[in-house]
Amino acid sequence: MTIYYTLTFGILVTEMILFGLIVLPLPSRWRHAMLSFALHSPQMEKAMYALKIVFGFIFVLFIDTINRLQRIEAEAEAEQQHHHDYNYETSLKAKKFYSQRNLYLTGFTLFLSLILERTSALVLELAKREEELKSAKNQTAEITKGQKRLIDMEDDYKKQVEALNVQIRELKRQNLDYDTLKKQADQQQKEFDRLATEYNKLESTLKEDESKKDI
Repeated sequence: MTIYYTLTFGILVTEMILFGLIVLPLPSRWRHAMLSFALHSPQMEKAMYALKIVFGFIFVLFIDTINRLQRIEAEAEAEQQHHHDYNYETSLKAKKFYSQRNLYLTGFTLFLSLILERTSALVLELAKREEELKSAKNQTAEITKGQKRLIDMEDDYKKQVEALNVQIRELKRQNLDYDTLKKQADQQQKEFDRLATEYNKLESTLKEDESKKDI
């Protein structure tokens, strides 16, 4: 196996491991850490760009393997029509076997890369939605706390307003009592003035009578 097919096999094994890690039921904390790294790491973007180039070369190898198989098939048909050389036929079968192996290797690598890309995209999208859901839950919790705090403040304000209303009613009652007392005091003052006036009149009358008696 040449070096580029060896590298292709290594990429295939790596894809199988990554696919196993993606679909494996890992603990949520580990999965969240892996997905967060994949989402926010700038190295992942560079790695994905490099992998696209590598898969481009693998696609070229896939096309080359198909062409090579077609040439081997044509050579085998030509060899069967003219003469039978068993060594040559064995060599063609070996070439065909290696070409088919390389075809399956490159083809399955490309196919698994498509599956892996789609699966990872779905998993990353799911991770984004989970983060958005978590953020929405936190915001909802904060809003709920804020609403509860506002409700508590409203209850406190209602209690304070009720207490102030009680004080206002008490002050009004006291003011009413004060007005009543003031009216009573005014009436008593008028009555006192009237009695004092009558007393003065009587006193002056008595003095006049006494002065007349003395005369």
